Amino acid sequence: MDNLTKPALPRTMVYIHFLARYLVLPAFLTVLVLVALVIETKPLVPPSQDPAHEYLARTRQLLSTTVQFTQTDNPEKLIVLTDSDLTAASNFALLKKKLDGQANCTIKKSRLKLAMTIRLPIKLTPLFLNFRVIADDADPHAVIKQLKLGSLAMPRVVVKWLMRGFLNFAPLFRYSQIGDQLIKRIRIIDGQLQVAVNWNRDALSQAKGLITDLGDKERLLVYNDKLAEIVNQSQLKRFMRLGPLTQDLFALAKSRSEDNNPIEENRALILVLSAYVNGKNIAQWLPSNQQPIIPPRRGVLLNRRTDTAQHFMASAALAMSGHSTLANMIGLAKEMNDTHSGSGFSFTDLAADHAGALFGKTAVRSEEKARKVQNILSQSADESLFMPNINDLPENLNPTEFAQRFKDIQSPEFNELKRQIEERILACTLYQP
Repeated sequence: MDNLTKPALPRTMVYIHFLARYLVLPAFLTVLVLVALVIETKPLVPPSQDPAHEYLARTRQLLSTTVQFTQTDNPEKLIVLTDSDLTAASNFALLKKKLDGQANCTIKKSRLKLAMTIRLPIKLTPLFLNFRVIADDADPHAVIKQLKLGSLAMPRVVVKWLMRGFLNFAPLFRYSQIGDQLIKRIRIIDGQLQVAVNWNRDALSQAKGLITDLGDKERLLVYNDKLAEIVNQSQLKRFMRLGPLTQDLFALAKSRSEDNNPIEENRALILVLSAYVNGKNIAQWLPSNQQPIIPPRRGVLLNRRTDTAQHFMASAALAMSGHSTLANMIGLAKEMNDTHSGSGFSFTDLAADHAGALFGKTAVRSEEKARKVQNILSQSADESLFMPNINDLPENLNPTEFAQRFKDIQSPEFNELKRQIEERILACTLYQP
């Protein structure tokens, strides 16, 4: 064989050589460049001195204190948020996700800027993900002009393409569909973010139903079957009190929490109980490979009323998923809507919404709080442990009566009665420090 002739490389080796030289290496270098552009050594937003509970308190009141209602049957409601509101909500979201970070929002005329810093969990050296979002007003929806990750700026066209793909991603598609039904306009006007919400009861029901995604299916099945057992053993055929149901279910949660996370146990319990009290079938959320037991239908009473139990448990389920402000907003919005087209404004229902939101939030706030709730409620069927007597509160107020007594929801008279209701709720044993 001629010594000058080199043996030919096998065809497979040629392909590998081609991929390594022309595809893999360039891709690897591209990733390194992107990482270098996105990760920074200094935070964009410095740590704030505001305590965590301030973000929680402000976020709870955001929507309920900024909803504006017209004196017509128009189902459209306007939510007005300032940059301080959005800063508090963003920081609360970081806290809920247990992320070490800080956010700050500013709104100048018709431009919104949101800056956020998240510290990466690396001990060797401080590294940060810095986000910058710039949005400008447009009709009907404000538009994101720029999204910046570290030093990597994404123009509007790229942002729009990414958002479309993100919202059409299968797990998020259902959320975006409901959002399309609820939200009519998002504007940035006069230094405020204004969101016009379509009071669509079907869409709101679906939105509440989304929280069941947070529950583990196996846990839901356990509490569903226990609830069916309790109802089947009861001698009562029409109505049952909420207190005995919570006692038996939280006794089960306490027992299961010896080997499981008490927060997750409480969450699944409240989801199942809320669905039952409000007449919702949760079979679609249970494991498909098992046949769930369907509890017989009974009316559930709280303060001797079914509507109070329904308001209480619906708000509890919504609030424990981190949306207690939305629970309060929905409750207040419904009462104002009923003032003009339904049964009239009811402070009784509003109190049940607030108490339920606090109940749900308390049950999942921390492992310590979750166990405290289990210990208290598993020992007694006394409903005053978590719900005060509210039967003396005004209700069924038509628009004229409401205006004569309370003017509007920003008046001193309205806020004074609201303060008294909150004092009653906070005096319940379950909510004591």
